[in-house]
Amino acid sequence: MLEYDCICVGTSMIMSLEACFQASKGHNVLMVDKEKTTGGAWKTLTIDGIEKVENAIHYFLPDEKGMDFLRKDLKFEIEPSQGKYRYFKFLNLLYLKFSFSSLTSRFIHKILNSDNQKSILAKLKNLYSIFLEVYQDRGQRSFYTPKGSAGMLEKIEALLHSYNLEIWYESEIIDLYFDLQQERIFCQIGNKTVIAQSLILGHGARLPKLKSSNGHLTLKEKFHRRPAFHLVVEDHMQSNVLEAIINSDPLIKYVHDVTRFTSIGGKEDQNKKVFVFALKSQVVEHLELPEKLFFKLKKLKIIGQHSRLVTSLYSDILLPTINDEDLYKLKDHFGNLVNVLRTENFAKGIGYYADRWREKL
Repeated sequence: MLEYDCICVGTSMIMSLEACFQASKGHNVLMVDKEKTTGGAWKTLTIDGIEKVENAIHYFLPDEKGMDFLRKDLKFEIEPSQGKYRYFKFLNLLYLKFSFSSLTSRFIHKILNSDNQKSILAKLKNLYSIFLEVYQDRGQRSFYTPKGSAGMLEKIEALLHSYNLEIWYESEIIDLYFDLQQERIFCQIGNKTVIAQSLILGHGARLPKLKSSNGHLTLKEKFHRRPAFHLVVEDHMQSNVLEAIINSDPLIKYVHDVTRFTSIGGKEDQNKKVFVFALKSQVVEHLELPEKLFFKLKKLKIIGQHSRLVTSLYSDILLPTINDEDLYKLKDHFGNLVNVLRTENFAKGIGYYADRWREKL
């Protein structure tokens, strides 16, 4: 029977850093991932022979500790998001675009998402308060790396390799038993039984029914649909739009041009572009979806009118499955047999653990 000091569920970047931290303390660590590759929600795809395609829409929200650790300790190049715009539809006829952080963009966004006041006086007061709020706030910027998630994963995978961590891909925990008296966890992973002293979990962990010597604990899984869609198009038009937020669209929340991160990025002989969409949660795959999204890119003038749809891919992403309350419930119930990581926001998640990682990594 195999024994480990700790088992890390998943290979997300935050979980990978924690696994390296545990290994740096001399612990025997096993990582278990149901996917074929490292990265969790940050893994990359290959579409139509194009490698290093972003799995979904990614960016960093500002967090001082997290960003500092990424820059100084992990040596990530970080820059403000480039070519980011908001689109607003007027009179149900045409779209107008504004720079994401501009005062006009933020003002219109706030108005469209504020309560509809009935009296003229109430409306005027509301407009004035929104203007003051927007003017004083100056807008929140987002950030990312110039090499995308593929560049980030290269550094994380190199770190995992340096600690010679054992990773079981295409594997899933199908049974768990916590022996609270002997302080051991019995895990059934495929056809193997593994004993561990600690289980490390994040928000994306999928767990079977939790059995223990002190009774069973059942967590109700919470599925948050975040469907993504990829389009590969052939297009000769130049566009300065790399990130677009579409206001009040029935299908689209965001769309990013991620071509520059892929294996064809920067190649002058390539006229292909790769787009990833974050769709509204209620959107499901249907035959007309690729053409609708392709037409939308044309209407927004992100691609030219003579562009051609090459291929598409729909991904029904479910994230996360466990919330903070559940994680702390697990910790309270099983004590030191469970360690939890707050991974719902990447930069902030890094910031939570930066100080302790910095001492060892």
